[in-house]
Parts: sequence; C-alpha cells; structure tokens
Amino acid sequence: MELPEEQILQIVGRVGAYYRGERERRFPTGIPLAEEQRRLVESYFPSELLDKVRVVVLKGIRLDPAPFSENVKALGFKGFPDFKHLASFTYMDVIVFHEEIAPRTLFHGLVHAARFAALGFDRYIELYVRGFLKTGLWLAIPLEEQAFKSEARFALTPPEVFSMEDEIKLWERERRY
Repeated sequence: MELPEEQILQIVGRVGAYYRGERERRFPTGIPLAEEQRRLVESYFPSELLDKVRVVVLKGIRLDPAPFSENVKALGFKGFPDFKHLASFTYMDVIVFHEEIAPRTLFHGLVHAARFAALGFDRYIELYVRGFLKTGLWLAIPLEEQAFKSEARFALTPPEVFSMEDEIKLWERERRY
C-alpha cells in the first residue's frame, strides 16, 4: 500500500514518540545485565553498549498494545505484532521481557539496541516504519530479518562468533535495510 509521504512522516513521528515515551517510562526500573548474561554476549557487542543497556522483566503482566496499533490495522495492514505475545521489546537501550531472560531473546533485543546505537534513533525508527509499510508484515521488516538471522547464528552449537556492530555497518553499506 502506498501512503503519501506526509502520512508516512506522521507515522514515523508517532512511532518515535511512543519509543521515547516507553524508554523513559521503563528506564528507571531497568537493571544492568547480570554478569552471566554479559559473558554470553560480550563477544558480539561493544562493551559500551552492554554497559548502557538496561533490562526489565514484567512478571505476570504484559506490554499493552502500541497506541497506534488500531490505526495501522485500520489502514489495512494485517501483519502488525501483538505486543503481549512477544518475548521482549527493545526501546532503544531498554529491553523489556515478559518472562525470564532467555539467551536467544536477550541476543535479539541487543541486536535492536545495537542498531539504535549505530544508526541513531531517527534513522532506526524511519527504517522500521518504512520497512513495515513496504512489506506489510512485521517479521519481513529488514531490521527484524537481521535480528532473527543473527539470533539464529548466535544459537548455533558451537556458536558462531561475529561482531554485531560490523554486521550492522555491512547491512547499512549494502542498503539492506
């Protein structure tokens, strides 16, 4: 579905405001990565990122739907995620988990946090929104594709060690986002 550029920019603004608001709301209750969690992922991510990231575990409660989710569905998009069914969601440097922090889920969230750091907030949000509007499916957004592929590589036995920062730069250089 083709939307006018003005409408796309309005959506980008609403999504950006949502991310900023949720990040500010969740950050005070976030805690640093536990030493064991950090050891699992330190070969993949810059230490500055791992120092900055905070995690929140919502025990017994679920994330509410994004305030714009009904608008997205009204536009005819069917592939928008239901936040309460996601294992986690990343708001810049705050990763919110519904249950325990599993290694794969942590890695996936850190991929998103690393991209916020590498691409910048505005660029990340714009790529996410435009990717969704182009594909109509949350799972087909290139940012999600990279997160799931990287998470799968991390989960290999033995794990494949790679620099997520280098992967992000490569995808950006190749215009894969």
